[in-house]
Amino acid sequence: MQFAWALDAMDVMLYAFALTTIRDEFHLSSAAAGAMASATLLASAFGGVMFGVLADRIGRARALVYAILIYSGFTGLTATATGVAALLVWRALVGIGMGGVWSAGAVLVAESWPAEHRGKAAGFMQSGWAIGYILAALLAAAVMPRWGWRPLFVAGVAPALLAVWLCGARPWCAAAARG
Repeated sequence: MQFAWALDAMDVMLYAFALTTIRDEFHLSSAAAGAMASATLLASAFGGVMFGVLADRIGRARALVYAILIYSGFTGLTATATGVAALLVWRALVGIGMGGVWSAGAVLVAESWPAEHRGKAAGFMQSGWAIGYILAALLAAAVMPRWGWRPLFVAGVAPALLAVWLCGARPWCAAAARG
């Protein structure tokens, strides 16, 4: 779970690090560029509720994997945005997946850890945010000066690849995927 939180945070921070370049390319005001980030977070509220319901129906692990696939897939598609409308749609869809990770993941942690260790588990999980921030900073420093902002978001597909790989290697995930 810490990795899901870390990669979620990485996505949020990728946008933050690329914001100035995106703003310049699309001729956005600072307010419009900031509103784009807000759209992602507003959509995450919807995604949290939606995936909370979905997790009750299809299972926490399966819902978590789907949420990771959604936010990382649309992070990659962010690189294809040719205008403000496309950028807004991709970033809002990223938010839906992110909210799903937050809701399905938190419940999964709460249900899978013994009561006496849930506080530690939640703290460990939340520490992933700092790791994601660091990953985004390193990635932005390595990618943006040479290749620009678009390849930065292509790298955001990595969580989907990791989720698919982990699901293939983990019996709990394979069982959850079968229903």
